[in-house]
Amino acid sequence: MSQLLDVLSDSIRREIVHFFENYADSRTVSFDELVSHIESRMPEKGKEELAVGLVHTHLPKLDHAGWLDHDYRTDEIRYHGHENAEEWLRDLCDVFSDRPGRGSGGAVQ
Repeated sequence: MSQLLDVLSDSIRREIVHFFENYADSRTVSFDELVSHIESRMPEKGKEELAVGLVHTHLPKLDHAGWLDHDYRTDEIRYHGHENAEEWLRDLCDVFSDRPGRGSGGAVQ
């Protein structure tokens, strides 16, 4: 449970999971596609900042937890997820959101 909270406690990691659970057409996407999606949902983050954070923090943490694999040679990300991912996102969104009432309908915070 502690690892789950650690993985989903960060807004960027929640957005990655949200992307794969709700927007991605397949379980495998390019790194650039993921960065573009997150940048569109979190415009306050710069593309460079997002890319660096994804490579050095967020993707390795999700990889270590078994949620995805990032192939650095091809820059493809394959999502494995978790059977309860969407339910956990809904439950955690209100807990970690600093904006009440956001729920799963708005951007995952």
